[in-house]
Amino acid sequence: MKIKLIVWDLDDTLWRGTLADGDDVALFEARAEMVRAFNARGVVSSICSKNDRATAQAKLEALGLWDQFVFACMEYLPKAGGVQRIIESMQLKAAEAIFVDDDPYNLNSVRALLPEIHVLDASAEDTDAILEALLAVQPEDGRRRFEAFRTMETEARDRAAIREADRVARKAFLRGSDIRAVAPVNLDNLDFVAAAAAVINGADALNYTGSHVTVESLTAEICEMANHDSFSIFAWDRNGDYGLVGFAMVHRKEKRLVHFAFSSLVKDMGIENYALTKVLWKEPTCDLDLLRGRLDLAQVDWVRNENFNDPEIRDRLIAQYRPDAVGAHDVRYMWDCQSGGLAHFSRLRSRIEFDHAPRHFGLVHMVTKPDELPAFHPISVYGAGVEYGDPRWPDLIDLLEEGGLFEGCVHLFCEKAVNDGARMLVVLPPEDAPERCYRPYMNHTRARTIKFNAIWRTAAAFYPGIEIFELTGYACGEDMADVSHHYAGFLQKLAGVLDDWVEGKALPVVAVAA
Repeated sequence: MKIKLIVWDLDDTLWRGTLADGDDVALFEARAEMVRAFNARGVVSSICSKNDRATAQAKLEALGLWDQFVFACMEYLPKAGGVQRIIESMQLKAAEAIFVDDDPYNLNSVRALLPEIHVLDASAEDTDAILEALLAVQPEDGRRRFEAFRTMETEARDRAAIREADRVARKAFLRGSDIRAVAPVNLDNLDFVAAAAAVINGADALNYTGSHVTVESLTAEICEMANHDSFSIFAWDRNGDYGLVGFAMVHRKEKRLVHFAFSSLVKDMGIENYALTKVLWKEPTCDLDLLRGRLDLAQVDWVRNENFNDPEIRDRLIAQYRPDAVGAHDVRYMWDCQSGGLAHFSRLRSRIEFDHAPRHFGLVHMVTKPDELPAFHPISVYGAGVEYGDPRWPDLIDLLEEGGLFEGCVHLFCEKAVNDGARMLVVLPPEDAPERCYRPYMNHTRARTIKFNAIWRTAAAFYPGIEIFELTGYACGEDMADVSHHYAGFLQKLAGVLDDWVEGKALPVVAVAA
């Protein structure tokens, strides 16, 4: 075999004992002499050891052996990666290297990553004999190769120091650039879907997932909220506005990135890292393997997160990317995450403002902060089912049904609508959806749907200006991921119904099975 490199473990390989455990380690003198002899014959030695670098280096210096190694890797990380980095840094092939270690796991993991490497068990009886036989066939004078690798190591260290200095200077520059970013989430992104698709497909995009989309396919993916969380990334700094510069989507169930693409305009600004914090906020266990080695995954502290619900920011971005949405906004949709989808598909988009998360209104606010609620828009649409689950009633769940809290809030809602002079359409979730579509984990069951829908019907019959539209008999199982999340096709169909109602036309007559 033609060998140019031997990578040594330290503990119980080059010396007896474990340095990190405080052992008074004793050098295996025969192996130390082999290190020197191999170096003299052009087979250089390196180290890959799980030890504190400063402590291990000090010990090797005390033993008079430190200067016999190049590209030493001493860190508490898996050895397979360390051995690979050593070989790559020395511009060698795995077949030209031997790895010597006493731990079978380390030997096997290195061989799994680098199938062509040669491995030797330091605890095996014949290891020293194998090394001595290999030494015997090496040329007498190969010291120049060791010196060449020592020079290469010095140059690599110098380059690394320059890169680190550059990174420090770059970070200082970025911190002084007043970089700001905002990340609308989920159906809020529909106002920007064409620009997001252009970034994903753009030739200059840093597309880490390698995905390609059409505007129609991306719209459908964004609307499929039971599976996807999505983020459009906008950035600006003291030098100017970069606009929509990235798009990220994570699959909720599979915990993987569907899209993760960015414009080269923001390369090395930390915008990818900013987007990653958004992804991990939604899915902390998302698989990031496709980013490793391509993106420094560390958080950055120089990108300031802005709130998309800031009216100045929201209005500026919508005016820039969806100018047909700019208008008087005499209509408000209050349907949590579905609001953006219904507004997106509406032919009356310039009239529609909408809530998400909620931005202004939640039924529970009728009792928790009634004085802070803005007036209802002259024309308002409310998706009642978003309030049927327990999470929207923190600390008040025990009162929700038995205590009459829900019914009381419905009446307060209707009184406010009448007092504000609003014309209100309340859309009730379906009572006939497939069982899979209900959400029992948050108590949004079929039984509760039937009970709460009945409360709304009674209230609407009493208060003028409140109308009801039933999704029972109108929406089918194929239209929805669950009773709170509808697919793009149904959102488009329902948007047409709402447009007609806003314009004063009659609601469709829905046949409900007996």
